[in-house]
Amino acid sequence: MKERVLKVGKPVPLIGVVTEPQAFDPERAAVIVLNSGIMHHVGACRLSVKITREVASKGLLAARFDYSGIGDSEPRRGTESFEEVSLKECAEVMDYLERTRGVKRFILAGLCSGADAAYNTALEDKRVIAIAQIDAFCYVTPRYHLEYYRPILFRRKRWASFLNRIWGKVARRSPGKPPTDSAALDPEYFEVPTYTRVFPPREQVARGLSRLTARGVRMYVNFTGGEPSYRYQGQYRASFPEVAFGDLLTVDYYPHTNHIITQPRYQREIVSNITSWVVDVDERSPALAQPIP
Repeated sequence: MKERVLKVGKPVPLIGVVTEPQAFDPERAAVIVLNSGIMHHVGACRLSVKITREVASKGLLAARFDYSGIGDSEPRRGTESFEEVSLKECAEVMDYLERTRGVKRFILAGLCSGADAAYNTALEDKRVIAIAQIDAFCYVTPRYHLEYYRPILFRRKRWASFLNRIWGKVARRSPGKPPTDSAALDPEYFEVPTYTRVFPPREQVARGLSRLTARGVRMYVNFTGGEPSYRYQGQYRASFPEVAFGDLLTVDYYPHTNHIITQPRYQREIVSNITSWVVDVDERSPALAQPIP
């Protein structure tokens, strides 16, 4: 395979990397891996690199790039929100690959906000035939609460920790124990959040998913143990009972890995599973692609 620098747009180009398979066929789908939050196109723990290289080893063109203002891509002027800009810039990269490589079908992949961007772009661009998401939008169900609290109720350490916290609060309120003045603490020890992810209303996402299924878009949704809103394998389908997913949806759950998948074992497993799914989608997609309703 070969890796080439991707530069799209003027006067301020988007920067990324295109990974080309040894034998390139423009009739096959191309995979684009999207930024996660403010992480650059290498991806958390090099996950984007691993996915694109593994996909290219199976004969598909793959690309990863930075949205403007992230990583190697300089900021662009404008007042549009990130959600609006991300749609346009992903379409810009697809336009470039279509023009220069002849690719007409795309599979988008992403972790966290990259998963959100893959979903939002798929809603607006009919060239997207499938999306692979890690820790996508999800919503609690009645069973979620059972799965969340059941292990806690039977763990002695949890109860000990709970009682220690209660005792600590009581002790701090005792005479002679002045409350801590937070204003006196050094500001350098306060962590300032740099990215806040907000889930849309469940009904809004359900309508979007219904649009995608009506168009025949395939979805591979992966959840990690680092997503606090997800607790059991069937929760994603149960969250959207009104969506007729059929066999267009595949879901995997990895409860023992974290959100950025730092463990090598799970990195290998997830990269392998996404690659196998992408190859299967590429082989089946001509029969699945439908006009936008």
